[in-house]
Amino acid sequence: MPRRRDRRSVRGVDLEIEFTDGVSLRRQLEDALRVAIRSGRLSPGSVLPPSRDLAEQLRVSRGVVVDSYAQLATEGYLSARRGSGTRVAATAASGRPPARRQPPAAHRYRYELRPGLADYHAFPRAAWKAALMRALRELPDGRLTYGEHRGVPELRNALAGYLARQRGVVVDPDHVVICCAASQAMVVLWSVLRRRGARRVAVEDPGWRWQRYTAEQAGLEAVPVRVDADGMVVTELAAADVDAVVMTPAHHYPTGVVMTAERRAALIAWARERGALIIEDDYDVEYRFGQDPMASLQGLAPDLVAFVGTTSKTLAPALRLAWVVPPSHLIDDVEDVLLVTGVTPPTLDQVAMASFIEEAALERHLRSMRRRYHAKRDLLVDQLGQHLPEVRISGAEAGLHLLAWLPDGTDEHETAMRARRSGVGLHELHRHCTTHAPSPPALLLGFALPTESELIAATGLLAKALC
Repeated sequence: MPRRRDRRSVRGVDLEIEFTDGVSLRRQLEDALRVAIRSGRLSPGSVLPPSRDLAEQLRVSRGVVVDSYAQLATEGYLSARRGSGTRVAATAASGRPPARRQPPAAHRYRYELRPGLADYHAFPRAAWKAALMRALRELPDGRLTYGEHRGVPELRNALAGYLARQRGVVVDPDHVVICCAASQAMVVLWSVLRRRGARRVAVEDPGWRWQRYTAEQAGLEAVPVRVDADGMVVTELAAADVDAVVMTPAHHYPTGVVMTAERRAALIAWARERGALIIEDDYDVEYRFGQDPMASLQGLAPDLVAFVGTTSKTLAPALRLAWVVPPSHLIDDVEDVLLVTGVTPPTLDQVAMASFIEEAALERHLRSMRRRYHAKRDLLVDQLGQHLPEVRISGAEAGLHLLAWLPDGTDEHETAMRARRSGVGLHELHRHCTTHAPSPPALLLGFALPTESELIAATGLLAKALC
């Protein structure tokens, strides 16, 4: 049966209450008074009717009103003094509540060529659902409590095997730490270093700007160090007087450069002499076309390198799964930071990811995606060659984006804005990266998410934007 409603007004004050069956009268009166005070209809200092009068007008017992007044006085909404009646407290909220802040909607383009986006259309939903259902079915009730700060043992074991097999990482399962994002892993590492006295850290120039943001968030000074065709210039790193460096040696972002063996050796020698930490961001190395991915830098110096990885490019950012393998002498400090924040991915998702790896579903998915991305990369390169022959392409050997170098004198920002107005989302080298050293204008073009027809259409629009 529908609930009976009875609307009742109060003389002398802006208060109207609609009593409903099934809810206590006292609770409904208290709620109505709170709303009236918060909205400003009952302003600070306003005198409320005596309890006896209000009870008569609302046709409720006086005890309901007395108890409601007492509760609201306890909460700070009302004040009651002998001889002055019951009033709205001076400290109670007045005026209308502030408008709810609406977060800016994430902009979506008809043609998404922004880098960093995987092909979410190909997310292995069936395999992931099976892994998640298995976790729900098999996880004991007792493990629904707070999980271990380093991550569940199943995922740490699975990742240790996978990283050793696929990336050449030297790792013990006890030294794998599960995080929610690569940026969180970096913030944790920076916090550990700052506690140990670090003040300055090096970032790649050009480089992923969020690496700089994570360092600055932790209170460290980020010092840009130039990257050339062989990787980060170690001689300039040595002159920068820094305590650590974060880098993408196996596939530099954004240029796609692979750090040479000579530079790797020089980097490790510098870190060993300096006592510095190297943070290796292994962001999309699984996708290298025509040859095997470069092995991790961490495998050469596990005592100097913290290895950071994530599922954001292999599966999807929505999973919020990442990991860090710090040097053994930092693992306890890393855990101490995580003990304070308590931020870890959900246990069920971690267990599901563990079985996803153990059942080889991740490796099957990656084999399929390499073929898919290889075809899309080839199509974009072909279309750029047809429509924009004056544009030089680099960084197309691996990853999910390439760098399109524009003719000298081109206004990089205005070109990008024209492309966006036509519905093509992309990034500019000098706006979306940490860039200090002189560099020609360039655009970062991702090819993972768009369909083949969208890549063709987007390239045509980009050509018009460059005219």
